[in-house]
Amino acid sequence: MFDEENNDDWLNSDLNKQLADFERMYSTKEYTFLDSSEVEYILDHLMITNQLKKAKWAAEQALTHFPNNGSLIARYAQILSFSGNINAALKLLVNLERLESNNIDVLLSIATCYSQLKDNELAIKYFEKAFQASTGEEKSDIAIDLAMEYENKDDYNAAINVLKKAINTGKINDLLIYELAHCYEKINDYENATKCFIDYIDEEPYSYTTWYNLGNIYAKINDVEKAIWAYEYAILINDEFIPAIYNLANAHLDANNIEEAVNHYKKCLTLDKDDPMVYCSLGECYEELESFEKAYQMYDKSTSLLPNLSDAWLGKGIMSDLMGFKKRAIEEIRVALNLSNDKADGWCALGNAYEHDDQEEEALKAYEKAIELAPNDKEIIIDYLSFLAGIEINMVFKAIEENPTLAESLIAKVVLSYCHWMIGNQSESMMFFNEVLENDANLAKSLFLHFPEMNKVSYFIDRLEEFEENTDNEEF
Repeated sequence: MFDEENNDDWLNSDLNKQLADFERMYSTKEYTFLDSSEVEYILDHLMITNQLKKAKWAAEQALTHFPNNGSLIARYAQILSFSGNINAALKLLVNLERLESNNIDVLLSIATCYSQLKDNELAIKYFEKAFQASTGEEKSDIAIDLAMEYENKDDYNAAINVLKKAINTGKINDLLIYELAHCYEKINDYENATKCFIDYIDEEPYSYTTWYNLGNIYAKINDVEKAIWAYEYAILINDEFIPAIYNLANAHLDANNIEEAVNHYKKCLTLDKDDPMVYCSLGECYEELESFEKAYQMYDKSTSLLPNLSDAWLGKGIMSDLMGFKKRAIEEIRVALNLSNDKADGWCALGNAYEHDDQEEEALKAYEKAIELAPNDKEIIIDYLSFLAGIEINMVFKAIEENPTLAESLIAKVVLSYCHWMIGNQSESMMFFNEVLENDANLAKSLFLHFPEMNKVSYFIDRLEEFEENTDNEEF
């Protein structure tokens, strides 16, 4: 009896000899008889290593000896398919199916050909046939292929049904669970998506990738606390799993736990010293901590590693602007926009930079582009309208009148409250302020942040205190 290790050595040695014999045949183009099982081994090796020209020659020579061997015909068809000759492959496979209607390899090969031809209906038909004929682990693998064909048609409910069947009747694995959760995500059923991972964790509690994916779901639905919990379990199981460490840092950043975020980003760098995304994220952390010079250094390191990373260039530009390097800020933000022209926050930042450099005409163009790209973004609206108010208050009225989206925005009404007060329209100013206050008290308070001169107007201070007092009494 051979032990397992010696048996593997023997198989490898035998296969190496067969491959060496074949290479001699191919070099001389003199094919001598090989057993069909030997040819199958050789063809599998050649396909795996993408030596399709050799594989095609070997299959054609072998079929002269075994013209009716279904396994060899199927492999020859696969070779044709991989080489781009899909129609010829299909012709061989469909003929073979008539003789071997339940041959799973044949059914899968036909399905794959139709999938390559983007014929979802026929691909589904043959994947379904293979799925019905399969059992165990093979059934699970086929279910994923079948589900992905349904996903290509945006039929996520059908994909879910297939995957659930496989889980109930086949051998469950992490890929099945991940695909099922992905389908639930696509139909915004996050409750079932999380349930998929939690149920699998009950079976496989040490699957750190499952904990990681669970964290990603929680992060997507903005449940930051649970996202942190899931990522921490993933890291507890594998403390060098960088994606979980990085996303844990992101979650802490979202939760405004800046120091925690910094610590985890730094841990990423101890494992991978040259990750431009981590340096960019560290820049964002230091920006939040108002350590602008350090933030600039992080963004700069990021662009040195990945020159096409627009977010890092934008970060550099904003930091340069905040530190008073106006010309440099404009140049860096323009680099960011050249790399990604549809970033509304980038155009807004460019507007800020031009405004600080007293280039009003260029600033106006940049702000208008930002509003066009993100008409509902509160920060962009306030920057744009505040800029206009600084030039001429009537420009604010005109911009809002010409833009129905702005007219409905509460943040625009904060600006209108300020503008009307400044030109003496006190009743209109109070009306706008009260409308904002009734809908969003925190937004109403921003009047004093964006327009500090309003801190001197007693009406707004008194009205806000009265509103908060009444709210507290109602809650009590």
